[in-house]
Parts: sequence; C-alpha cells; structure tokens
Amino acid sequence: MTTTSGMTDEAQDAAPRWARLLFRNRDYTGWWVGETISDFGSALSLVAFPLLVLVQTGSAAGAGTVEAAAGIGGLVTMLLGGALADRFSRRAILVASPLVQAAAVGSVATAVAAGHVSMVHLGVAGFVQGLADGVAGGAWFATLCRVVPEEQRPTAFAQMQGRRMAIRLAGPSAGGFLFGLARWVPFLGDAVSFLVGATGAFLIRRPLGPDPEERGTDESVLASIGAGMRYIAGSAYLRFLTVWAAVANACNAGLLLLVIVLIQHRHGSPLLVGAVGSLGAVGGLAGALLSRRIAERVPGRAMVIVISWISAAVVVGIAFVPTPWMIGALLAAMLFLAAPLNVVFSTYEAKMIPDALLGRVTSAINFGAASIRWLGAIAAGALASAFGATTATLCFAGVLAVVAIGTLRASGLYVLSRPIDELSPSAE
Repeated sequence: MTTTSGMTDEAQDAAPRWARLLFRNRDYTGWWVGETISDFGSALSLVAFPLLVLVQTGSAAGAGTVEAAAGIGGLVTMLLGGALADRFSRRAILVASPLVQAAAVGSVATAVAAGHVSMVHLGVAGFVQGLADGVAGGAWFATLCRVVPEEQRPTAFAQMQGRRMAIRLAGPSAGGFLFGLARWVPFLGDAVSFLVGATGAFLIRRPLGPDPEERGTDESVLASIGAGMRYIAGSAYLRFLTVWAAVANACNAGLLLLVIVLIQHRHGSPLLVGAVGSLGAVGGLAGALLSRRIAERVPGRAMVIVISWISAAVVVGIAFVPTPWMIGALLAAMLFLAAPLNVVFSTYEAKMIPDALLGRVTSAINFGAASIRWLGAIAAGALASAFGATTATLCFAGVLAVVAIGTLRASGLYVLSRPIDELSPSAE
C-alpha cells in the first residue's frame, strides 16, 4: 500500500531506523560534523562583523555595507559555482572554498588583534567570503546526493534544517559573548571552523563526481550555466520552486525587519528583540525534528497550499497582536511550518535532477531564490516609513496571499502528488 506522501507503509515504519542508520554513514557524519562547525563559526562572525563596524565607526550604514558585500559576492559566483561543480572535482571545490574563506576571515582576526581595522579591509574580506561561498554552493547539493542514499535523503534534509535552526538559536549569543571577551576571538573561531569544514569534505571516501562521462568540458562555462537554466525552464515544478523561493525569501527578509520595528513600537527592548528571534528559532528547530514525519503523512501538494495560506494568515496576526511575545509565538509557528516544506521541496528536487546537471540546476534555483531578497528589506523599510509598520506588514501578508492563490493554479505542484519512487529526472 502507498501513502499520500508517496512512501510505502514499510518505508514509513522504517523511517526511525533510517534516522539511526544515517549517522552510521561515515562519509555523511564526518562531512555533517565539519559543516556544522563551519556554519556555527559563520554565525559567530555574522554577529561580530556589524558589532565591530559599530564599535569602530558608529555607522549602521557601514555595518549594512559590510554585510551586503558578502551577499553580493555570493550572487556573483553562484551560477559559476554550479557550472564548475558539474565539470571539475566537487571534492576539490568543497576543500578549496573554505580554505579561501579561512584566509579572508583570518586576516580580519589578525587586523583586529593588531588594532589596524579598516572598512575597506572588512568589505573586501566579506566580499571574498561571499565569492567562495557562491562557488562552494554549487557542489553542496550534488555532494549530498552522492553521500546519502535516496531513501535516507528526507532524513538528511530534515537534519540540515535542524542544524540551521539550532545554530540560529545559539550562534548570535555566542558570537556576542566571544566579541565581549576580545574582539578578534569570534573571527579566529570562524577561521578555524572553515578549516574543520574543509577537513570534513576532504575525508569523504566515496567519489563525489562528476564522473568523466558527465563533465561538459567541451562547452563554455556560459553554455553550461545556460543548460542549467534551460532545464529549469523545461520543468513546471522547478519553475514554480524557483519563483516561490524568490518571493518567499524576499518576504522573509522584509518580515525580519518589520518584526523588529513592531517590537520597538510595542516598547520592547533590544534584549526582547533577540529573545523573540530565539523563540522563532525554537519553532523552526521543532519543525525540523518533526519534518520527516510530517512530510510522510501529508500529501506534498496539499502541504504547499495549506502552509502558504497559513503563512499569510500568520503574518496578518503578527501585524495586530498586542505583545512582542505573541509576535514571537507566531514567528515560531511560521518557522515550524517552513521546515517540512523545505524537506519536501529538497527531496523531490534531488530526485528530478540528473547528477550531471545537479550543480548547475541547483545553483540556478538558489540564485533565483536569492536574487530579490534585498528587495524585501528595502520595501519593508520604505513601506514602514511611509505608512507604518502595521500597514507594511499587512502588505507583505497580501503578497503571501497572492502566492497562496498561485499554489491553487500551479500545474507544477501536481508532481508532489505522485509517489516519489515513480519519478525520474525530467519527470513532470
């Protein structure tokens, strides 16, 4: 018998066993540990960079510029990273990229310890880190598909979601604490964490590809990037996923700013702003822990539609609830729902894209998802300044409602109603 999620009853009964067996996979476990330490180190410097700029210059605009430099660097090389991952050693990319990042952030640690900090140096270091991150991103998804067997991927994606939320919960406070001990410490910690991440990738034993017959070295890099985009254009599901992720990311960026403004309007302190963010992360962590079970029991298309409508309703609630803690509770609910949705999207994405195109296609999807994120924050700030934070939040709820309406008509979503075992690359 097949369930609505596309998994057999036997597979559902075995799900807890897969969770246990996944960490017996030495390649996956070593890489996962290295990535976890690396991501935690990045969370330290994510807080330390703006704190350093504010201490040195007192300029919030300067802090935003340094943060933007890393984001721009990532966008510059994201598509290139996908093309490189499908023609050159993915292992080499996953080792070399964090080494470059370690050198960049290590130079910041040295400069801070020596008392020679400049805005130009910080901006360049952030930009270089972003460049390397964009290149590595093209190899990440393809590597996971090589390291983790197909039946265990939903568990792996759930664990990645849990890791992200756990770091979001603990990283900022740890970064602030270490910055208070000595300003160079979080940057040194990030540099060391990149070295650990590179080691985890280097120690993977199995081939990560691409295989010799899959390498498109007879075509230009631009042609390789174009092939990934054409593959997305030919799949109604991947087209939907790219557009949906772009709008969702832009809305999330704007809502993060609006939540801060709303809490301040309700007389919340900076400490309370942090606490509300942590409460949201707790909801996301809980969702990640339960995401595989939810994904197994709820049909994929129905999940996307229902969660899209609930998200719009939750944002309306965020606009009107009277206390910061209620905002935090609603934020936690939103992040709880996002985790199983991401597991479903990632699982079907891994199944439908051939290995030879994984780097290019997933990089193109990620590029699309990140391409208008900046617009969300700008729109939120402009709307809040012109009409107030409550009205601005309702505008974002309206955008999410339009997205929810779109899910009712999106033909690509019907793929999620089919058992995943019946799908193959290029399936619709």
